[in-house]
Amino acid sequence: MPPVRVLSLEHVAAVLKDIDIDDILTSQAQAFHAYSANETQTPQRSTLETPYHKTLIMPSRIDTLTSTVKIVSVPKTDSKDGLPGVTIVLDNKTGEPRGLVNARLLTAVRTAAGSALATRVIFSNKEQQHKKKKQELSLVVFGSGAQAKAHIQLLTHILPDQISRIVICNRTLPRARDLVQELTPECSAKSIDISAFSITTGESTASSRTGTGGSPQDRLKEIVQTAHIICTCTNTTSPLFPGEWVQPGTHFNMVGSYTPQMHEVDQKLIARAWTLVDAKKECEHEAGEFILAKEQTGENGVLAELGEIFAEDGRFLKDALPKEFLEVDRGNINDEKKKDVTIFKSVGIAAQDVAITALVLDKAVAMGLGSVVDI
Repeated sequence: MPPVRVLSLEHVAAVLKDIDIDDILTSQAQAFHAYSANETQTPQRSTLETPYHKTLIMPSRIDTLTSTVKIVSVPKTDSKDGLPGVTIVLDNKTGEPRGLVNARLLTAVRTAAGSALATRVIFSNKEQQHKKKKQELSLVVFGSGAQAKAHIQLLTHILPDQISRIVICNRTLPRARDLVQELTPECSAKSIDISAFSITTGESTASSRTGTGGSPQDRLKEIVQTAHIICTCTNTTSPLFPGEWVQPGTHFNMVGSYTPQMHEVDQKLIARAWTLVDAKKECEHEAGEFILAKEQTGENGVLAELGEIFAEDGRFLKDALPKEFLEVDRGNINDEKKKDVTIFKSVGIAAQDVAITALVLDKAVAMGLGSVVDI
């Protein structure tokens, strides 16, 4: 058997630091296309339960790329460092292992890449539709772990000179504050104001903000009402805020809920939204908010999969985007029949893991990184 290249967490971090983000986005767009075009294989994942974590074994294949087997453990308590896991990459011709890659950072990056692709599509169409100069955008992120960090990094990349304010909302302030401190240098370089907010106590690290009075709920309401983009990266089972707070034209990236019991937003918001998803079938069975909407009203606002609007080479297919996304009503927020917000909902598809792991492994080979071992 040929030697296997092993990439540690440090090796993967070095690759991600050097890699072109646009290469990540292109490879993920290609993976979404392959999934929607039925050019992938994803057998049912196996699960091992322990008192401390749930271990998932997930084989997958993109027919035009390669096959992988990902093993990841989901802790039953919060983890800010990403999910511990490894991915085995197989040689596409022989089936022999060619790489063993630490997956802790990659799960967050590939998830955020899907959100970045959807957000870029939505905002590029808004600019063209209204034919006005780029506006300053406020990004609000719920959660303070690896997903939150990756979303901030990729969204500020795809909306350069547009995001001017970021608020990280978390139950407790210390974890959100730590992430703010970590991201401050790169945000400062882009002239972005970034702060942390505790939804429990109302504490904030913002140097100056309006509406400092009132309860934590009042302050959270102000943050939500002034947001243009909201990313929910939590595993909550109850909505984070009332949907009526959300202003018309707001775009959501929802990546936290992945079971029928989880709900990051309420049904009032789902009823107001046109939605893109990573995988229709999976969302119908795993995304709590959309399962409940279908049960209560018979519809959930899902119009298309992300892969249906991208070509095999990763190009955005403008004509494939459902026209409803171009006609989102920005009118009266009190009219519950109007669709005035957009959502990208992701539960994660295994094809994303194939694409990101193969890309990182190939880049590591080119950089001479990793330990090559005989097994």
